[in-house]
Amino acid sequence: MFHAVRRPSFVAAILALACAPSAVASTPTILVKFKQPAGAATRIKALGDDPAGQTANRVSIVRLAPGKSVADRIAAYDKRADVVYAEPNGQMHALALDPPNDPDFASQWAFYITGTLAGWALYPGAFGATGGAPLAIVDTGVQASHVDLTGRVRTDLGASCLNNTACVAGPATDDVGHGTHVAGIAGAATNNGVGVAGVAFSSPIIPVKVLSAPSGSGSVVDVANGILWAAQKGAKVINLSLTGAYSQTICDASSTAERNYGALLVAAAGNSSSSAPASPAGCPGVVGVAATDEFDQAASFSNFGSPDVFVSAPGVDIDSTWWPDAYASEQGTSMASPFVAGIAALRFGEHPESTPAEVRRVLAASSDKVGGVTYGSDPYGTCMGCTWQQSYGYGRVNVAAALAIATPSAPPPPPPLAPAPAPPPPPPETLPVPKAVDTVPPVVHAYAATGRRGRMVKLTYRVRDDSGQTTEQVSVYRGRSLVKRLGRTLRPTEDAVVYWLAWRAPRRRLIGHFCVRSTDGAGNASTSCAALRVR
Repeated sequence: MFHAVRRPSFVAAILALACAPSAVASTPTILVKFKQPAGAATRIKALGDDPAGQTANRVSIVRLAPGKSVADRIAAYDKRADVVYAEPNGQMHALALDPPNDPDFASQWAFYITGTLAGWALYPGAFGATGGAPLAIVDTGVQASHVDLTGRVRTDLGASCLNNTACVAGPATDDVGHGTHVAGIAGAATNNGVGVAGVAFSSPIIPVKVLSAPSGSGSVVDVANGILWAAQKGAKVINLSLTGAYSQTICDASSTAERNYGALLVAAAGNSSSSAPASPAGCPGVVGVAATDEFDQAASFSNFGSPDVFVSAPGVDIDSTWWPDAYASEQGTSMASPFVAGIAALRFGEHPESTPAEVRRVLAASSDKVGGVTYGSDPYGTCMGCTWQQSYGYGRVNVAAALAIATPSAPPPPPPLAPAPAPPPPPPETLPVPKAVDTVPPVVHAYAATGRRGRMVKLTYRVRDDSGQTTEQVSVYRGRSLVKRLGRTLRPTEDAVVYWLAWRAPRRRLIGHFCVRSTDGAGNASTSCAALRVR
């Protein structure tokens, strides 16, 4: 069974060229390219103008005599047989987009941390732009009539693929809310004075319903059918904010969508804090997305490891549209996935000639190495020199970088396999050695924490264990009263890493403590407590 996986203004200026009439000096100048630049100064003087120098590529700077018209002098030089061209000495200026006028844009922290405004200045370049790459939302459906999605949803290309039957063309209306939230992240109307902004606001949205009320679930058949429907209707990017056990049927549909229709699939990695392979995120060629928070740390619930994590993206406290006619803040890899899908759609719109493999290389090479951890070998072999980490993949995506870089070259093919060596002789029969019993408890140390009322507080600790795997339970106390209990499932533990769990503080002051109880796979446990203050 597949189910939904939900859980100060910074503007990076991008320099662009924009010609305007020169206002740099009181005496106007023009630029003239002579066929023989060496004798240009003599000819300029003979024509009654003043040679003011040359550019690095030997274009003459001509200062006009008082009273002469720029347009007239350009026309005069253009008529000469010894002149290649003449043009104004225009003024150049920095170009960047101002923040859109959507009222909730200021609370959409993901846009600021990923350089989205600077990316939008590169492509589409204006908030009113249309004609972006089609983007499919394969989910619980989309509320096309939502005020922030009006005119954005191609209901004429939509379908419902439910109950293990063939897809039925239709508007794919939402009856859960999850799909509408995902659609808003990927492509809500932007700079329309309403609600929120979407990443790929110039891309049309194709709604495909494969999950239904009340729980937002569907079958392998439904998801596979929905993927192929979206690809056949022209989606360049297909977002799948859903997960389930690894399915070859899902992976086959994903491969067909890319191979036959040129679609790139982007999927949520999952919210189980697990490294177990899942689909569609773990399918070959699918961009699996883990979730990060506003501190650029991995979300405590996010799945990790290969094959599920390709990149990471904001997925905590994400504001977006909701069914019916509402807005909501949600968290989960379901929210991180459409952010990446939106970036992929922007890249396809900017470079329509791109293939899915090229866009994957762009995402891998342009992501930021966040988290304060070491990135190592690339399990996917996506690009030359790329490094990867189990919680962040190739890194947390960066919109501006993804739209600015040239497409990285494909890595060289692997060398041919060496002939298999002859099998060694069988070893002599030996008796099994009893496995030693682990009786050593983990070593855990909690660190004092402070925070502000109503905000996220990071409860940090270190843990070390001889088995290398632990699970932690974090309990928050006001005096002797338990306020909240958080937990992390059994997973690999590195003693050099400072771990943390995010806890939203109450809206009143709190002076207390929190305790971390760490347990290894053999059941050995130890506890460390530290002071906690909420101002």
